[in-house]
Amino acid sequence: MGQGVNFSANASVYDRRHGAVLPRDVAQELADSGVLEPGAHVLDVGAGTGRVAIVFAGVGYQVTALDPALPMLNELRLKARERPVPLVAGEGARLPFARSRFDAVILARILYLMPDWKAVLREAYDVLKPGGCLFHEWGNGQPDEAWVQIREKLRALFQDAGVETPFHPGARSEAEVDAVLMGLGFVRSKKLPIGPGPNMTLHDFVGRVATGEFSYVWNIPTHVQESCIPLLNKWCQDTFDLEQSFPMPRELAWTTYRKE
Repeated sequence: MGQGVNFSANASVYDRRHGAVLPRDVAQELADSGVLEPGAHVLDVGAGTGRVAIVFAGVGYQVTALDPALPMLNELRLKARERPVPLVAGEGARLPFARSRFDAVILARILYLMPDWKAVLREAYDVLKPGGCLFHEWGNGQPDEAWVQIREKLRALFQDAGVETPFHPGARSEAEVDAVLMGLGFVRSKKLPIGPGPNMTLHDFVGRVATGEFSYVWNIPTHVQESCIPLLNKWCQDTFDLEQSFPMPRELAWTTYRKE
């Protein structure tokens, strides 16, 4: 996926944050919204550990999982033993597939991680059959959520310290993604809210950021982290009750688009 975030070093703990698998009823409702026939060919771009791919395979679709991080694909292979999913090491902006090959493409919580996210959307359009559907999940929160405000404060601190694009170099909002998809010729067909993300205290969130469990510090030089993280901690203590617990994000939702 271009020069996006590489989760190779974090594969073993990825499911702790994002959940091991998508609920089966959500996968089925998504498939129904896309009017997928049994056995339809589905491509999961940035499949990670198989949170979505494994469930789609379990409800009867032929799923191909693509990810640039081999450790993530290895985790997927271990999780999918009972229903093997073909795995492809590759990048979303350069899909190694023929045009009009797939009935559906899945893009789940990845576009904010990818600087070439617009190219990923163009590639998704190209590999979809006419009338095929794209399932997009946005999981990066909204500006009024406390954890998002903490994240953006950290971004500002890193930028003030001279790091131009510290983390999440891709799409900054779901509206931005929607606009590009409309421009490519997709039609939005259904929005499917699926509830809140996992609950976490702000104290726990900041701690996991500082220890590198989340991707926010992965590309940051150690000396910059050492100067900025204490400033973040002080700002958080002055601004929030860190023992408060919130779902992160407040709401998760999928949107189904159709290629006309």
